[in-house]
Formats: sequence, C-alpha cells, structure tokens
Amino acid sequence: MLKSGFAVLSGLMLVFLVPGALGNTYPALVGLNFMYRLDREIYTMILKPDNTGEVDPIVYTPTLKGHPGLPDWLHFIQRNSTTDGFLYGTPTKDDLGPVDIEIVAFNKNTFETNMTTLTIDVKDNNPLPYQVQFMVENKNVEEFFHGDTRTRFLRDVRRVWQQSRGELFITKVVSALDMGHRNPLPLPELYEGVYIHVGSERGYSAQLQQAAGQVAVCERNPGIQPVVSIDNNIRNFDIDWCMFRLFSPEELATPAPAAPGDGVMGGVYVPRELTDEGRDFTLYFILIIIIPCIILIVLLLIITYIMCGRRQGVQKRDQATPAIQLTHHASIREASKELRDLSQKRDIKPRSTLPMFNAATPRRGEEGTPLTRAPQEPADENPRAPPPYRLPPDFPNQEESSFINSPPRDNSRGNVSQPGGSSNASPSLQRRPPPFMRSGEQIQGRNQPGDRGRPGVREFTA
Repeated sequence: MLKSGFAVLSGLMLVFLVPGALGNTYPALVGLNFMYRLDREIYTMILKPDNTGEVDPIVYTPTLKGHPGLPDWLHFIQRNSTTDGFLYGTPTKDDLGPVDIEIVAFNKNTFETNMTTLTIDVKDNNPLPYQVQFMVENKNVEEFFHGDTRTRFLRDVRRVWQQSRGELFITKVVSALDMGHRNPLPLPELYEGVYIHVGSERGYSAQLQQAAGQVAVCERNPGIQPVVSIDNNIRNFDIDWCMFRLFSPEELATPAPAAPGDGVMGGVYVPRELTDEGRDFTLYFILIIIIPCIILIVLLLIITYIMCGRRQGVQKRDQATPAIQLTHHASIREASKELRDLSQKRDIKPRSTLPMFNAATPRRGEEGTPLTRAPQEPADENPRAPPPYRLPPDFPNQEESSFINSPPRDNSRGNVSQPGGSSNASPSLQRRPPPFMRSGEQIQGRNQPGDRGRPGVREFTA
C-alpha cells in the first residue's frame, strides 16, 4: 500500500514539478542531434497502472500529426514494452519549422490508451565544420541515450580532441543496422552498434590526425584491426577503428552527390519512351500458342500409336493361346451367360439339364458348346475294365495266393496265425484283396490286350 501511494505521489510530482512534461515544445537545431525520451514512469501514472505490483508493459506509437509515419529525419526506438522510448534525429535546413508529433501510449495490462502531442521546433544553425565519426560496438542506440552515457563519451573525446566543455557537440547518432550492418543474434553479449558523429568549430588535434593515419591500414588489409594510440583514452567504449574517419569542412559544406551505379544490366538505365504505335504480337502468338499446340499434337499421336497401333489383336492373341485355355475361357463365359439369362427369364430351360454327350460328338446338347476338358476317344460298345493290378518291379517273388489269402497278423500276441488254425482276430482285421479282385468272374477276360507277357505286370484272380 505504501509502495503504490509513493508511486502515485512521485508520478504527480513528475507531472506538476516538470512544467509541460507532456505536450511541451522542444527546440531542435539544424546539424545537431535531437533526442526526446518517453519516460514510462510518467505514462504509467497516466494510464492507470494495475495493482499486481508488476511492471506495466507500455507500447508507444509516435507519428507525424495527420500522417501515418514520422518525418524523414526523425527516428524512434523502443527495445521492448518495459523500457523507455526515444525519439532522435538530426534535422537539416529543409526541415525548418515546427513539427507536431502525436504519441499514442498503450498499457497492455489495463488496455488504457493515452495520446499526447509533442511539438519540435526546428531552428536554423550553421553546421559544425569539423566532425569525427566513431563506431561504438558495445552499445545500442537506446543504451547510448540512457543515463549519462553521452556525457561520459563526450568527456573522453574532449580529452583526445583537447577541447573544453561547451565546444564539442554530438551531431549525429545512427544505428549500425541503418548503415548496412547485420542484425546480431539475440544474445546479451551482442550489440547492434552505434555510429556517433562529434563536431566542433575548432580544427582536429594532433592525436586525431595521428589516429587517422594509423587506421589507413584497414584499406590495405581489410579485417585487420589497427593499433591506435588514442584507444586507451576512450574508456568503456569498444571502438571499431576501421570505421574511424575525419570529415573535412569541404565535405560537410558541399556533400558529394550520390554517383549512379552500374545497375543490374550495367550502365545507366534509360527507360523506353511511351509511343502510340501498336505492338506486333505475332511472335508472342507463335511462341505461346502455336508451338505448344504442335508439341501437344505430336505427343498425342505418339501416345495413340503406342496404345492403339501396337496392340496384338484378338486373332493373334488367340493363336498364341493354348486351345485348352481358350476352351476353359469359353466355358466360363457360357456359364456366366446362362446365369444371367436365368436371372432375367425364369422359364428358360437350363442347359445343364440337357444331355451331356450324344453318340455323334462329345459336345453338350445340340448347341455345340465346347467341353471344359479335352476330347476323349469314342465310347465302345463294351466298356473297358479298370486296368489290372500291377506290382512294382521290386515286389518279392512269392505266390499270388500268399499275398491274397495270407492270414492277418495277430497284433495282440505278436505272432501270425497259421492257415487252417484258429485265430482270435476279428473279421474286420482280415486282409482282403482290392475291390476289383474279389471276384474272378468280374476280372477274367477283361485284361487289356497286350498286357499279358509284359515285364513287371502280373495278373491275379481271386
């Protein structure tokens, strides 16, 4: 409670004790650096801070009044929503006069918004004839503007330039990113860098001129940091001495115009003159329409020849297909057609009820449908008997009767019952001849002609 009351009291003191802390008019001189700090403590009191005790994130959006952006010479930077914002820049003679800047502050916690108007009055001034350029590597722009950093830097430069207080001024502050340097990684030990110009009406000291001669080695050997005698005099600032430069009064009085580059195609670009003459699109029509159509037609003809002109044909394919395969295919098609016909008309007599064979030809019925198997020999009047039982060549030479009428083995006692003797085996275990050998009346006289006397073929009669 005491902390919040103290914060409110300090905010009121900043507002009332500092006349016109918000919305005041600030002078800016031509050729000198201008800086205005957007203090977040003042805006925190105005934007009704929350009572959580945390730092309120405030975002600033400064614009030229009636315009979406800032003037060309004015820049704004705010590292994050918990730091102060800075308006800075160096006006020129073309920017004389008052400039109204509208600043919109937004509290991201309470969603409170406040808009103030800042007036910058640019007045004429003679630019300083002698200026020195330093490149500080261990600082960012907002860090250079914060606190007494600028005062300490000017004190070190005065020691080198041998000037008294009030004779040196900061004329220009530019971020290294605006000068073409790369954006560093977001690490605490890496900085963007700042280009700082310091000017005076008095000439350069002997130490500065000596330093300018020592840094000339950078032009002959890029990437090598020279040893400069005044490096120890500028403390707490890492200076890139290869970027150190002394500007002559002539360069500052009449800046050299930007030389035109060679461009991408080389030389100075000369735009074509606009004329009312019509353009001839014949070449474009040939390249865009005719040639692609010709290529498309040729590809279409090639594809048509490959897919249609190189086919085997039904006749050639049937000649290369075995007859039995064609017969099977025709039988399947006929059966499928029969099933479709039966599903449409129930009064059709199925072909399967027709006689399978007739006496004249081995075809089904009278329609001549091929069979699903190879043709057989014509049926004889006397059907052929099954082939005789043939023993393998290595069958033991014994009497046929012993093979047919041999008594069964008694599995229970482990011996063979004798012929004529009693046997306890069941009749189902008696060995019996094959079915076609049980009756001699069925087998005798039915042997195949030519089988008698053939080696390895024996005939048996039961």
